[in-house]
Amino acid sequence: MIFSELGGFDLTQLLLAAVAVFIGGFLRGFVGFGGALVIIPVMALAFTPKFAVALHAITELPGIVQLLPTAVRHCARKTVLPMILALLIGTPLGVYVLTAVDTETMRIVISALVLIMVGMLAGNTRIVYAAGMRVSVIGGIVGGIIQGAAGIGGPPLVALLLSRGDDPTTTRGNIVVMMSSMVLVALPILWIYGLISVRALILGGLAAPVYLLATYLGSRYFRTGGSDIYRIVALSILALTAVSTLFFSLV
Repeated sequence: MIFSELGGFDLTQLLLAAVAVFIGGFLRGFVGFGGALVIIPVMALAFTPKFAVALHAITELPGIVQLLPTAVRHCARKTVLPMILALLIGTPLGVYVLTAVDTETMRIVISALVLIMVGMLAGNTRIVYAAGMRVSVIGGIVGGIIQGAAGIGGPPLVALLLSRGDDPTTTRGNIVVMMSSMVLVALPILWIYGLISVRALILGGLAAPVYLLATYLGSRYFRTGGSDIYRIVALSILALTAVSTLFFSLV
């Protein structure tokens, strides 16, 4: 069954997917987040935007199982719980957008969103008064819409959480909990909309070990001296990916 389902893909698609998953996983381990910004635009180019968003969500599951228990112990619950509830509102709206917009338009929108997020990260975007519940709710809704529509709702929430000024352990816990929640909220909605196909499950299952290995290697590289250059390398890769995907979508 596995080989028959994979028979619909050509070798170029599978190799491109493997490279994207590895680079995305390495970035997640190296930078701490951002894997979706590489994986989803490339997958959208190789397959379709709908398949790309579903495939990334499936690939993330093993990493969530690994990271979430520790993160829950260190997160600020008063911060993340309103955001998680807001995700439940925003994500279905985003998935509706994903199913209602044509493929080429979504490719362009995804690439443009990635460039915006890269600009936010490169500019050290900080959000004033980021400690209030209202900001947490608005951030959760906006992040949910972007996550549901394009699978890259993380950077706005990361910028918000970094702006709170919590200690590094709490900040990391908040980010891991929110990134994990985004995927867990999106998965059943993607299923309801019929976007979780057998092909996506099989390819996501095959990609998961590659993603986990890359995440481990990225974390190890960060610990052994890569922290000095991690920011410029990560942002350069993200920008290059978005620009190239946008270019091939327009030509």
